[in-house]
Amino acid sequence: MGSHTSPNVKHTISAVFPGQASQYVGMSRTLTDQFPWTVQIYEEASDAIKENVLKLCAEGPEDALQLTKNQQPCILTTSYAWFQVLKKTLDFSPFAAGGHSLGEYSALLASGAMSLSEAVRLVRVRGELMQNAVPQGKGKMAAVLGLSDDKVKELCEKASEKGSGSFVVPANFNAPSQVVIAGHAEAVDRAQSIASDPNAGELKARKVVPLNVSAPFHSPLMKPVAEKFTSHLQTIQWKQRAFPVVHNVDAQIREEGDLVGLLTQQLDHPVLWTSCVSSLVGHGTTAFVEMGPNKVLTGLIKRIADNVKLFSMDSIDDLKKFETYLKEGQS
Repeated sequence: MGSHTSPNVKHTISAVFPGQASQYVGMSRTLTDQFPWTVQIYEEASDAIKENVLKLCAEGPEDALQLTKNQQPCILTTSYAWFQVLKKTLDFSPFAAGGHSLGEYSALLASGAMSLSEAVRLVRVRGELMQNAVPQGKGKMAAVLGLSDDKVKELCEKASEKGSGSFVVPANFNAPSQVVIAGHAEAVDRAQSIASDPNAGELKARKVVPLNVSAPFHSPLMKPVAEKFTSHLQTIQWKQRAFPVVHNVDAQIREEGDLVGLLTQQLDHPVLWTSCVSSLVGHGTTAFVEMGPNKVLTGLIKRIADNVKLFSMDSIDDLKKFETYLKEGQS
């Protein structure tokens, strides 16, 4: 991996960035209280999209923060602010990075592939397009718990109707026995009733949980969005990455190469999160630090990888724990 084979042990830490639904009102508070200079990061983000990002993060209201077009810039900016805190206060630079869906943009931003203004504008458009992709009530997503990846694929095939073109597909492979499915609302409902049937045999899930999202993300229903979004990706002045990033569509770790194709595909292809984490571990990652609101990815990684250290950044305590770990030279 090129220059990343430095003997410095701290380079075995990969940074990971959360996706949608990790936001909460007040997620910026620790940052702006403890590190007043991070306000400038929020101001730069706000200027880029003419929306008060800090106010949304700090005060909400919750229903406004939940809108996909607001969630994406707010989570990205907060994640990036935490990354900058680690960089400035602990001189931290990761061995590699990854992110879940939207989080892939935060990872690329942290790597220096684009500027904050570019990234915020990009995810704002992405959020608007995703939000308006499918008429309200037409699409749906649900989490299937307790079935293997293969069985979830089988379940989706069974619930899809070839004739009517109504389908459901796996959308996020989040962790072993936790796969999110997406597609037409009626097909998702069919999958849920099959998986909930006591007589479903191998297709009987432990639980199916419908998700509160505005559209069937990462499914072929997002294809029109992907096509529209390509032109926005092409306007970015992509720069050299300071560290490699693992990509959702194929779980490959790259230091360079075309991002337009990878990020276009990401919209209507499944997020291979389990494989992304396994790739990072396979390349030598021994610890993960999650930057941004909540601890969603930390919970998933716990179920994917054994014997790795996990840190998340959402409070001063979190920062102190991570600082101690760095000082102990990863004992």
